[in-house]
Amino acid sequence: MAAIDTLPDAPLPELLKRVGFRRRRRGFGSATQLLWNRVESNASLLALCRIREGLTAEDEAILKQCQEKLDAARWCLDKPTGRWSFSFWELIHEVDGLLLLVMPASMLVPRALEIQQQFERRVTDAARAGLWLGADKASGPLPRCVRRLARVDEPGSGAAAPPPLDTDSSRYCRSVLRGALDSVNQQVDKTFWQLSINVSLQVFSTLLLLAVFVLAFLILSPAMIQTWPRDLVPWGLVLVGFAGASGAIVSNMLSKERFVVATGATGRFFAYHLLVKPVIGAFAALMLLFLEQSRMLLSVDTRAGSMSGDTSAAILHIVVSDNQAVFFTLMALAVVAGWSADKLLSSIMDRVLGRLLGQSEKVLPPSSPTAPAPGPRGGARPAG
Repeated sequence: MAAIDTLPDAPLPELLKRVGFRRRRRGFGSATQLLWNRVESNASLLALCRIREGLTAEDEAILKQCQEKLDAARWCLDKPTGRWSFSFWELIHEVDGLLLLVMPASMLVPRALEIQQQFERRVTDAARAGLWLGADKASGPLPRCVRRLARVDEPGSGAAAPPPLDTDSSRYCRSVLRGALDSVNQQVDKTFWQLSINVSLQVFSTLLLLAVFVLAFLILSPAMIQTWPRDLVPWGLVLVGFAGASGAIVSNMLSKERFVVATGATGRFFAYHLLVKPVIGAFAALMLLFLEQSRMLLSVDTRAGSMSGDTSAAILHIVVSDNQAVFFTLMALAVVAGWSADKLLSSIMDRVLGRLLGQSEKVLPPSSPTAPAPGPRGGARPAG
């Protein structure tokens, strides 16, 4: 047998097989790699908890649940398509909370200090913070349990270090830590959910805006601009509606809504921002166009038209150079109307109603004078 100078390749360690370095070749980025590291970190901690002495049947059941949830988290990362982020983090947070119940006491102390620090930094609700930390941030159940686990004296007591906790006290402190960690995770998940919804709305709004641009360019023609407003119906109305819808869509792209709830059906948010708001913006733009054509509140004219036309009834009178400028001025006003359609429509409706009522009072016929009382019959003169 011929000798060789090179040593055989060593087999890949088991950890590297589970972490999934080969998944990077399939298009996964470094962010997914960090998620795999998080899963394997919890798996390592779970292995350390399993070799702890004195495990009860309850501890064994908790460890089994942790293993099942970690397997489900790995399946979420292995899933090639679909939305798995929320499910993945829900599983990881449940594993983190369950491990607190079976973690060795020596490993629990730094974890408890970290949970208290995260709670004080992330939980901004004053009522919840006062419930867990206390009014002075030292007398609540969370800081007291942390001090008991770390065997730190009460502030100002001057006593010696307390003895180790018994089984019931340790279980109580672990449950308090798990509840505090759950509050922290809920706040983090809510922020992540809001960020995900906002980014998704911005992406879908961008695609919708590009579709509106394509349709508008297919409809728009140079002849329509020069003959405006004679070509107002029907394509002119469609263009104005598209301009109002695009204003509402751009408003979605630039605003970041802080949704009140972080769970439940999210389709209603997408339906409102991607369907309802563009329709309202298109209606507001058309309403503005109708008011401009009626010269009730607004008028956009050329210099020649302003000299010959009657625009005294309009509150806002805009004078531009030619018909092309009139067209693009109305398009710009339509975009602005779509941007703030919800506020603009209520204001416009109040003004239109006031103008209509004012004009109706001016054209009412005068009241007829009261007829004189008839005199006595037969032409008789009054007595006197």
